[in-house]
Amino acid sequence: MNPSSHLALTVGLAAETVRESGVVVHCVAPREATAFVADVLHAVGASAVITGTSVAGLEAAGSADALALDLATLTAEGWDPVGPALSTAAAAGTPWVLDATKLGRQPLRAGLVQTLLGHRPAMVVVDEIDADVVVAAGVERAIVTEGTQVLVGDGELVVPPMNTMLAKTPGVRAAASALIAACLGVAPPLEAALAGAAWMSLASERAARNGRGPARYRMAFIDELSTIHGDEIAEHLGLR
Repeated sequence: MNPSSHLALTVGLAAETVRESGVVVHCVAPREATAFVADVLHAVGASAVITGTSVAGLEAAGSADALALDLATLTAEGWDPVGPALSTAAAAGTPWVLDATKLGRQPLRAGLVQTLLGHRPAMVVVDEIDADVVVAAGVERAIVTEGTQVLVGDGELVVPPMNTMLAKTPGVRAAASALIAACLGVAPPLEAALAGAAWMSLASERAARNGRGPARYRMAFIDELSTIHGDEIAEHLGLR
């Protein structure tokens, strides 16, 4: 089997396994993203546990299959329980995604990112302009460019751009990381990043045909996520 065919098989299998296994994803996400993240995960067959950074909330992370942490949720007051929770996840072998993309026009908190990288996330999502912050850490990474095009790993694997209507949907950034985390619960980092990002991209394209206006587009996107199969994701990536 050539490398492309093998990658197509494993990416497609990752998506199908997410749907069949009901993988549990613990998401530490902004409050305004909660509903959309939950809708995205439930549409693909995963189960969502979405909390802030309280001690009680993070306790649930220990029983999840994967974890997604949005940097935008962390404040000086809310940081203390996060380190122990990530250490517990590492001890349990629970893979996690760090979403280190900036919130609005705020500069990236590089010091905090470096601290979080010390907990060895399986995948980092970061704006292209800030990619140098994670390069030295030697982790696999997904680089999101302007909220649409996704470059995975060293940039040789490119996911087709998401529809611009999806990029304008509140919570899409956290939802993309959560879906990659769901795939991480059943697949290695490279395949998980490709499957999750391409799943979002393909659904965003199909939803544009049926959704007129932000509200209808959002509903159409969730519906499309629930109907996409693994082989369609691989084909969308040009692997078949």
